[in-house]
Amino acid sequence: MKKLISMAAVAALVAGGSYAADVDSSAGADIVAPLQVANATALYFGTVVPSIANADTVIVSATGAKTCGAELTCLTSDHTAAAFNVTGETDRVYTITLPNSVQISNGSENMDVDNFTGSKASGTLTSGADSFTVGGTLDVGANQAAGEYTGTFTVTVEYQ
Repeated sequence: MKKLISMAAVAALVAGGSYAADVDSSAGADIVAPLQVANATALYFGTVVPSIANADTVIVSATGAKTCGAELTCLTSDHTAAAFNVTGETDRVYTITLPNSVQISNGSENMDVDNFTGSKASGTLTSGADSFTVGGTLDVGANQAAGEYTGTFTVTVEYQ
């Protein structure tokens, strides 16, 4: 009989009683140094003479090599790939996003720069720093108007 009463008491507690349980959890965060990128050198295609009849392109690769289309005359070898310096948290990985295309202008006429290529798609901040270069393609129109063409493009770097 004692056994039956004890079991009934336990059953009553389980059915109608409330149980509370506590547990602790940790909370934390890992704050990293802000990711920063600086432009060290501009993307420059050099001095170009357009064709009167045909459009063509000038390509500056991410390594800095220049290819002048057959319809154009490239007068100078002062072309450069754009160079960027990245700083942030040591040994962190980051990715690079390049634009699709931008326009550069002489104030009244435009040319497109597209097919951007990077020396890498991502990097590691060894000792908190890294660098990369960017090239692109300049689309020169037939009988393109003379002038100094300038513009900007945006490169995005992001921690992974």
